Amino acid sequence: KRHAASIFEITDDEAAAVMHTARKVAQAAKAAFEPAGLTLLQANGAEGGQTVAHFHLHVVPRHAEDGITFAWPRKEPGAAVLEGYALQLRNAMLSKELVAA
Repeated sequence: KRHAASIFEITDDEAAAVMHTARKVAQAAKAAFEPAGLTLLQANGAEGGQTVAHFHLHVVPRHAEDGITFAWPRKEPGAAVLEGYALQLRNAMLSKELVAA
């Protein structure tokens, strides 16, 4: 319940608690609404689609033709670009700063 503006400001324990709670809500939504699917949505920063300045996670039961879309123009980068992204992420995940966070 502590205020945090984005995922970058929550602790590992808080992140685990959020996912645990989301799973409980998802199970309740499944029992109550019998959805064909379910979407978890969490956005950070204006460019990421965040419209409310606090960390939160949406649990959205989904049905065929429910009018909700999460589509964007898909751009297919080449394999070399994707490999470069993977290397950048791998290096960031192994960095001392990230490990200590």
